[in-house]
Amino acid sequence: MREVMLTRQGIGAIASASLAAFGLLSAIFQIALAIWPDLTQHDILILISLAGSCLLVGVWHAWPKLDTNHTYQHPGFAIQVKCGDVLDESGNVIIGFTDTFDTDLENGVVINPRSVQGQWQERYCGGSPAELDAEIQSELSGIDPIAIEDSANKRKGKRVRYPVGTTIVLRRPQARFYAVAYGYMRNDLRVSCSVNSLWVSLASAWDAVRIHGGLEPVAIPVVGSELARVGSLDRTSLIKMIALSFIASSREEVVSRQLTIVVHPKDRNSVNLVDVERFLGTL
Repeated sequence: MREVMLTRQGIGAIASASLAAFGLLSAIFQIALAIWPDLTQHDILILISLAGSCLLVGVWHAWPKLDTNHTYQHPGFAIQVKCGDVLDESGNVIIGFTDTFDTDLENGVVINPRSVQGQWQERYCGGSPAELDAEIQSELSGIDPIAIEDSANKRKGKRVRYPVGTTIVLRRPQARFYAVAYGYMRNDLRVSCSVNSLWVSLASAWDAVRIHGGLEPVAIPVVGSELARVGSLDRTSLIKMIALSFIASSREEVVSRQLTIVVHPKDRNSVNLVDVERFLGTL
């Protein structure tokens, strides 16, 4: 209700749909009056019915759904935005990591168990970082680090830093998970991410999916919205940024035939799906 009635995008969607309905319904009423002239004695009732019908059509058209799907041509692909758990998706799934690829979930000091990465580790790695660390190190073996922190400056967590946007593939029977270093792990263990870093990271993730994904569907959570929050962008803007980045990359070379942006149900009220639908329709 708030999205439809109390936002500029919602009101605009109602207005445009209502005007389109008015044109069609008024033509129908005019034909009816020509056939049954006696209806003119009910002109007030007809006007009220016409206005009410147009308004109902406008609200129905603008009312946000739990998901939206838009198909694009040249090249052919689709973008879906839906509520759910990104870890339930199959095919290619993108998971946000930090530039140090930390995995320590103990007491939530380094990596928060509530984060998507933390939940992924609990579900697919048993919460134990030892084997995961070995797997990550193997995947990173061909990538040069950009810095190594001194133990006096960074007392907890890993100290080897990799370029923002570094993406490695962690394969599981259910899916290929792409660990993307989009956040900067500060020495005080707070994670930060700029708009530019997020854009670079998304481009790197699409490149990795293009190489390893076999054009299978790719799913991504609303990265940058939680602990590594991009302060200048809300979740609606982040969804737009993810979609725009995917389209820009796909028009250079196809990444996947289907991108699914997954919004966690607890965050649904902070996403304006009316705005997202209108944005996707303009791309």
